[in-house]
Amino acid sequence: MSFKTRWGLGAFAAAVLLAAPAFAQDDYIPDDDTGRDESIYDADTMGRGGSGGLFNDFNVSVTGGLNAYTGDIGDDTGTGGFLGVQANSRPLPLVGLELGYEGARNPFEDINGGLWRHNVGALAKVGPALGANGNLMPFVGAGIGVSLLNPSEDAEILFDNDVVTEVPLAAGVDYKLGGLTAGARATYRFLGGEDLGLAQDGNIVNVGIQLGGAF
Repeated sequence: MSFKTRWGLGAFAAAVLLAAPAFAQDDYIPDDDTGRDESIYDADTMGRGGSGGLFNDFNVSVTGGLNAYTGDIGDDTGTGGFLGVQANSRPLPLVGLELGYEGARNPFEDINGGLWRHNVGALAKVGPALGANGNLMPFVGAGIGVSLLNPSEDAEILFDNDVVTEVPLAAGVDYKLGGLTAGARATYRFLGGEDLGLAQDGNIVNVGIQLGGAF
């Protein structure tokens, strides 16, 4: 798989997620003759759990950080980096949902080339909304995903491609300031069915930050 193809897959997944906010918009119906929607001025719906406030916020963010493998795969690769895009919603006071794409590259230690990973997944996040306006949101989360592991360059001769399932466990914090969002998290990803030939097993540890906007 060529370099352009690898990042082409990532760009396609990112475009799908970035287009998602268009499907999250509600029809606007004014509450009175002035044309003003009174619900947005109601304190109960401004970040305090109302149906039109914080808990229905939809945001899209870009994420990046460090990525490392454990086990046999970790013995053959070094620490690498990842980039991704996430779409988040908070439908309930304590529950958030997230869909995302993540692309990563880890260099092989003794040969030219790297181990590319393309992942799509979903994460359920549980945690309270803290602060006067509910802007600070610590969380723990669990989810499921699927990844393509793809060795490149000289590594293609020794290692095989593989499609694996993932079970991510995450802990972090999100912060919302007006229309901007920011966060940090650590994630441990259990991989299932991995078999790269010489590298038979391994899981993933990554830490990163994200920046985005709310809709």
